[in-house]
Order: sequence, then structure tokens, then C-alpha cells
Amino acid sequence: MDVNPETWRWIWLVIAAALITGEMFVAGTFILIPFGLSAVVAMILAFLGAPLIVGWIVFVGLGGALFSVFWRRSRVSMAAMKSPPGAGHDRLIGAYGRTIEGISGDPGTSGLVKVGGEEWRAISDFGAIDAGSTVEITEIRGTRVVVRKAPEKGSQ
Repeated sequence: MDVNPETWRWIWLVIAAALITGEMFVAGTFILIPFGLSAVVAMILAFLGAPLIVGWIVFVGLGGALFSVFWRRSRVSMAAMKSPPGAGHDRLIGAYGRTIEGISGDPGTSGLVKVGGEEWRAISDFGAIDAGSTVEITEIRGTRVVVRKAPEKGSQ
């Protein structure tokens, strides 16, 4: 197959379009976009009459350099998004709250607990708990907290 240098202009265009479009289907990774951008630069150089070897050097070299930059930045931003200790729902374990609705001992039904300024659906593995009782959160199960009745102050 004999491909003349002018054909490479269009080949670079197809490569760039495929890589940039492909990036949309690879969520949040930025793996293909650096090489798609370097293919655009190689295409521009081909339209300006640069030799094919220059296009390949730009495609591989610039693509690798851009990939390195994108990779580092994505790792830094991912590290910044991690929650510090006690920032997620785990911060509730060991916290005390007050029941707004009574909680039956049946794990299939739930009551309502207010912890801090938040209201949570609650279940109890430790028997029924009346409304208005002080409870301690022992565990998180999905979107519900597992509570037990807190001992009254002064009774031990």
C-alpha cells in the first residue's frame, strides 16, 4: 500500500477524531486525549508540509509528554478529593442522638433519629427503643444507622 505524504494529513485527522471521540467513552481517565491533541498538531504540521517522520515524532513525543502531565494532575486531584478522617458517614459511629420516632426491634422497619443537625433512618439490633430516648450509633448499614439505647447518666 503506497500512501503519499498528502494522505497523511487526512490520516492524522482521522486519528485525532477517533482518539478525542474515544475519550468520551473512557470516563475520567484522560488516556486518549493527550494523543488526540498530539495527532491534531501532527496534522497541522502535515498541512504545512512537514515530513512524515516529524509528524510521528510529534505524535509520540508530544502525546507522551501531555499524557505525563495529565496523569500527574489527575493523581493530584484524586488525592485532594479523598475525605479526611471523620469526614464521611463513619464520623457518626459512637455519636449520640435522640429518637424522633420509636424504633421497633424488627430489622425490617426503621425509626428516625436526630444526630447533630441531621435526621437519619435508624434500626436497632438491641430491641425496641421509644421516641425521645438517647441512643448511641454503633454501625452504618447503607443509608441507615444502627443504634442502641444509651445508658442513662448516673445509672451504672
